[in-house]
Amino acid sequence: MISLVMTTYNGEKYLEEQLDSIRDQTRKPDEVLIFDDCSTDNTAELVRKYIERNKIANWVFTVNEKNKGYSRNFTDGIKTAVGDIVFLADQDDIWYIDKIEKMCAVMDKNPQIELLASNVDTFYTGTSPQKINFEWYCGELVKIKNRKKWIKPARPGCSMCFRKSLMDDYDELWFPEYAHDCLLWGLAVFKGSAYLYNKSTLRFRRHDTNASSRGRLNMAYRLKGLETEIKIINHMVQISEKKNLSQEQFVKKQRNVYCQRKKILEQKNVLRAIMMLKNLRYYARTRYWLTDIFYCMKR
Repeated sequence: MISLVMTTYNGEKYLEEQLDSIRDQTRKPDEVLIFDDCSTDNTAELVRKYIERNKIANWVFTVNEKNKGYSRNFTDGIKTAVGDIVFLADQDDIWYIDKIEKMCAVMDKNPQIELLASNVDTFYTGTSPQKINFEWYCGELVKIKNRKKWIKPARPGCSMCFRKSLMDDYDELWFPEYAHDCLLWGLAVFKGSAYLYNKSTLRFRRHDTNASSRGRLNMAYRLKGLETEIKIINHMVQISEKKNLSQEQFVKKQRNVYCQRKKILEQKNVLRAIMMLKNLRYYARTRYWLTDIFYCMKR
């Protein structure tokens, strides 16, 4: 059984294109669960009318009693899903018509995969959307073997599907600042069950109001991000100690490196940032070492 979980918030501008792309999939999900986080525009009415107009019996729309924030909204929505495989959907992308069909075919043929992320074709709208770059891999189906990549997903949550079994340790690790897709990705990487389907399955829209586009080149924003990542690593250390997991020593060393990075950024110490090259194996992405140097030099 296939579930699709979407969250919405003030998304009326782009939402109908996304709903069309989900409705027209060559392989239909068994349930589509849409959770609105108390939108103040016409999003809720748009979704209700869309479901009614298209007579879609297996789409369920819920408006939250209060605003939860996107991570808790997705987290609660995922827990409601009953499918063995769950797809995540944002409100403003456009899925290619065979996204579900192709990704489910990969999952069906490879039972060892618990989380599968695909490539995306990024396009930009608005006056000043933040540009993004993804790390590229070779091969059609790629196992994510490098443990350091557990903190940052290689692809956005909207590109992912996962087996519901991946949720077993979710509640022990989740906290409000921990993005749902980052947590699912981290769990799968450490379990050796995270894979990349090296094909594009959707058009990934970036615009001024994307939740993940805020902050730009602001030092305070970057420090806040590092603080959150250190908190994430601390949670993983606690779980690793509790369950005697093999990644315990690695994440402890990674925590030390991230604490050093934060201190170096606070002091804007360019020399120390350069010397951190020796700890590169603990950076979620190699380019973050260069980015830290850039921030230390930036006035």
